Amino acid sequence: MLFLQIDGQTKIVGLIGDPINHSLSPAMHNAAYQVLALNYLYLPFRVPAANLAAVISAVRCLDFRGLNVTVPHKETVIPQIDFLDRSALRCGAVNTIVNHSGTLTGYNTDGEGFIDSLQEYGFEPNGKKAVVLGAGGSARAIAAALQEQGISKIVLINRTMQKAQQMAEELGAQSFRIFPLSSVPADAMAGAQLVINTLAVPFRRDDGEWLLDLSAAAGALFYDLRYGKMLSDFLVYANELKSPGLDGLSMLLYQGARAFRLFTGEEPPVEIMRKACLSKEISA
Repeated sequence: MLFLQIDGQTKIVGLIGDPINHSLSPAMHNAAYQVLALNYLYLPFRVPAANLAAVISAVRCLDFRGLNVTVPHKETVIPQIDFLDRSALRCGAVNTIVNHSGTLTGYNTDGEGFIDSLQEYGFEPNGKKAVVLGAGGSARAIAAALQEQGISKIVLINRTMQKAQQMAEELGAQSFRIFPLSSVPADAMAGAQLVINTLAVPFRRDDGEWLLDLSAAAGALFYDLRYGKMLSDFLVYANELKSPGLDGLSMLLYQGARAFRLFTGEEPPVEIMRKACLSKEISA
């Protein structure tokens, strides 16, 4: 249990999204504040899309130290922010906002956090082929980070081609092959060494079939951005294909650690943050 001293000097950090009840970020950040004796408090706020502009205005007025941003606001929050760091500019999405006396700067720690988690696992992206399912804010950040790490090719699969094409054009279309979710040729997956699921929908359809045939990528590392006590259907499929799998807990940890550094200027106690995530996940 956390015992935080709350007073007039407490710096407030928040998480905005819809939904947010599942998030482990409050437990992770507050545990880090406590162990370093920092007078900070991290709170989750469910923010429907219609209220986003009002909430960002309130962050300025109430002098919040900053925000983390999750689905569905990572892209739509951008017009509300004064400046974008290169990490947000390169992928067109924001997951961290820092408030400097009413001036808001947007960052994106998702991509670097994803790479940190791959490195912890022992996977090196350079020269490899990846499949990315989805074209939202997280997918953008991850694809941009993989490009910086020297990934050779990205197969981008999304329900709507327009959004996927826009993402590819903004990141450098020569790195991508793009397909609609409804029509992906089997050979598109051949040779893939990394398959990343950023989709929010279940990977097993109501009829019991898989959302997409990924058997040509069997043996690749399957990475699901979702996390939780129960193995996701995407990782169940990975098991069926005898492929290694990772959930999104490690990415959550490392993107959170980078955001912690931006909020506080302190080095994040990563193992304390990891323990808080695991403890919260077990008790949930």
